[in-house]
Order: sequence, then C-alpha cells, then structure tokens
Amino acid sequence: MRKISILLFIFLTFSADLKVTVFPFIHWIAWALLIFPYMMKDFFKKGIKVSPFLGIGVLTLLLGILTSSINSPDYEFFVQMTKLLLIFLTMYYFLNYETISLKIMFFMFNILVIANFLFLMMGLAGFPTAWILTADGRWGTILNYPGSLVKIGSLAFFLNIMLVVFTKKFIYFIMMTLSLVIVYMDGSRTGMLLIILTLILVPIFYIVGNFKDKIKVIIVPVLVVFLFTVAILINIKLFLGTRIGESILSILNSESLSVGLEAIDPARYMMLIAALEKIIENPLVGTGAFTTVAIYTDGSSMVVHNTYLQAWGDFGLLGVLSLTLISCGWIYLLPNALKKIQVINNGFMKAIFCSSIMMLLYYVLSGLFHPYSTEFSEWMTFILPMTAYLTLYKKFGTK
Repeated sequence: MRKISILLFIFLTFSADLKVTVFPFIHWIAWALLIFPYMMKDFFKKGIKVSPFLGIGVLTLLLGILTSSINSPDYEFFVQMTKLLLIFLTMYYFLNYETISLKIMFFMFNILVIANFLFLMMGLAGFPTAWILTADGRWGTILNYPGSLVKIGSLAFFLNIMLVVFTKKFIYFIMMTLSLVIVYMDGSRTGMLLIILTLILVPIFYIVGNFKDKIKVIIVPVLVVFLFTVAILINIKLFLGTRIGESILSILNSESLSVGLEAIDPARYMMLIAALEKIIENPLVGTGAFTTVAIYTDGSSMVVHNTYLQAWGDFGLLGVLSLTLISCGWIYLLPNALKKIQVINNGFMKAIFCSSIMMLLYYVLSGLFHPYSTEFSEWMTFILPMTAYLTLYKKFGTK
C-alpha cells in the first residue's frame, strides 16, 4: 500500500495542472492522504535523523523569511510560508527515509510521458484531452499545460538517454523520442535551451562510466560528435525556424545583449530590471513573499521569473543564499559522485545516478527563468532526483 500511495502522489504532483483542470488543492489533499500518514509513522518508528545540509539551508531561509515578514505581515504570507515548510519537511522525509525503490520511482517518468503523449495524440484527433493554449501554438494536456509539460519531457529525456547509453535497450530509445516529442509540442524556448546546455554531461558520463574500455572512451565519442555535427548542419535551417532558433538569431543580430534580450522577451526583460532595482535599493532584508514584481505599462504586474533574484528581493540576502544552498548543495558531492559512477556495474542504477545529476542541473538552471514556488508540483522535480542522487551516493563506495 505504501508503494502505491507514493507512486500515486508522484503521478499527481508531476501532473501539475490538475490544479486547474480538477481542483486547486488536489496536490495538498493527495499529500495529506498519501504521504503524511507514512511520514508520521516513520518519524515515530525510526526516529528523527540528522540532516545538517538541509537543516542549515532551511533554518537560514527561515531567518530570511522572518526578517522580511516585518514588511509583509499579512495572512497570505503566512499561508505560503507554511506550505513551504511542509514541502521542506516532505523533502527531508524523502531524502532520509527509504520510501520506495528508485527503479519504480523513476519508472513514473515514463508513465507520465506515455500518458501525456496519448493525450496529445487524442487532442490532435479532436478529443478534449489536449489543446493549443497559447497564441504562438504551444500545446498542453489535461495533466500538464505549457511550461509544466516541457518538464515532464525534459526529465524523462534525461533518464532515457542515459538508459540508452548504459543499457543499449531499444525501448528506451523509443521513450527518449516520445520525450522529445512532448518537449517539441510544449514549444518552450527555456526547456529546449536547458536540454541543449545539459547535453554536455552525456559524453562526460559516457566516458566516466566506460573509463576501462579505451575503444568506448575514445572512438565512440569521436564518432558520436561527428554524427551530431553532421545532423546539426543538415537541420540547421529547421532549428533556426524554431522559437529558440529565432531568439538566438535576434540576440546575435542585436547591437548589445540587453537590447537582444529585450527584443525577444520584453516582459521577462522588464522583470529582470525590476528585480535588480529592488535588490539595489535594499539588498539585505526582503519585503515578503511574492512582492518582487514587475509593473507593466498597462498597470498589470507579475512576479519576477528568476528564482534567485526573486528570493533575494522577497527574503533578502539570507533568503537567496539559503535557497541557493538547498538547490545547489549537491554540487559539493559531485567529484566523489563521478568516482562512484565508475564502480557501479548495474546499467540501470548507473543511468539513474547520471540522469539524477542532469535533472538537478536542469532544476538549478531553470531557476534563472522561473519564479520560486510553494507548490509540490514544482518542488518534486527537485526532490525526486535529489533523493536518487543521495541514495546512490551513500550506497556505493569509490575505487
């Protein structure tokens, strides 16, 4: 029953836009019914485990939040901070207590890909399961709208490309292809850019994972780079016609980087300027949750789409430092993690270890383009790969 409950919770929380299509608090109800009882049971039965890394990060964040609450002591502020604390408590639970097999946990990524792919195909056929939801043609499903759909595709892509590398099974190539179809249908420039930036890790992991085999380490990467270069040259026109290709061309043809950024996304550029101005005015103490916003010429406003600048403006210097520590602390363990990858003989476990690192990097980089969240649907994209990363780090020794 525990396994079914946790898997169902993962499926529901990664189906981020059930909050819109079904019920606004569906993820919190799912947490209360599916996770909280087991969490309390394990806390009482197994005791509280020390977690210095997470503890320091959360306590520092709390200090930043409390100091900033002076400027924003309203009811909504405390509601959002309570949600954030419960999310951190759940993160602590996943990171420190054995909840479920990593193979089963990561299998859910492919279940989500299949579900969203089927809904997209049904939507293309005219059924009310997927629609074009933006003026520029981005698709979403009843489970995931544009923005969250690309995360499903991206995370599943990282898992399946590493499974292709280390298990050589064709089924994972099919799943990798379906993942890219989902990314394409979402049409997110940010998602495509982050996949491109993260792909540099694939040859690194391949070399690390096959360091004993000289042919695999030298000849295969050279061949892959050659084929990849040929594929780029053949499809360069198609790439330049995509949203991200057009954006890159716009920046390259602009007189300066700032002018280029403003041209491709005026709203995001205005957010960046608003955040920097607010931080410069008061760099030490924030003004409260979700108060770092950009005001547009028509009088409307939107929170700044940059986790780190938004946290700095909302919770001050302590807030941004703690949030950065929580999301980037895994990098400290990375050198030893690469050594551990070398001693793992199980191809599936090796793929999970490597893909978890790619997912964590994706999460860190995506913070540059998205606001922080007080919802499980966003934080689970960090909690799951972090759980796999730390579990495998503790499990395997080094040479």
